[in-house]
Amino acid sequence: MLGVEIMTAQRVTWDVVLNHLRKRNFAVISTSDEAGTPHSAGVNYGVSGAGPEVVLYVMTRRHLRKARNVAQNPAVSLVVPLTRRLLWSLPPPTIQLNGQAEIVDWTDEDGTDVFEGFWIGRRILKAYQEFHRRGETRICFLKVTPDPVINTYMVGSSIWKLRTRMESGAAKVVNPRGRR
Repeated sequence: MLGVEIMTAQRVTWDVVLNHLRKRNFAVISTSDEAGTPHSAGVNYGVSGAGPEVVLYVMTRRHLRKARNVAQNPAVSLVVPLTRRLLWSLPPPTIQLNGQAEIVDWTDEDGTDVFEGFWIGRRILKAYQEFHRRGETRICFLKVTPDPVINTYMVGSSIWKLRTRMESGAAKVVNPRGRR
């Protein structure tokens, strides 16, 4: 078992995980209120630039449940499915991360820059700018700072190997110091 963990850890690196996160923009975010009642929602996200801190941004509105939950309990979890072109009928590999979220204003320069960096992000910004022009005042970003340990499943794994050893697809990746 230990040999499998070591082999998996060598195959899935922080740079591989970060590259996958930057190529995607859809995740399922899970939050919970102060009583611990869970809530999950599909969201579009963007990843901060090349600086030392990796942060994910989700654009939303303060009255929606995910934002209300973050206001009460900043602990969040995200699952990013890594869809594939071939073998699309199989479950996708995933990146699972936990972290702390905070609500920041929709005019936050870093969040806006992140959303300007990808096609759907620009469309979302444009839609929220139009909402604001019409009087919407509850627009915000959820700024998610991931915990240092990120879990993956089937990232870089052979489908054939997983048929007989499903656990071989699991890996933990540690965000190196200075790149948290």
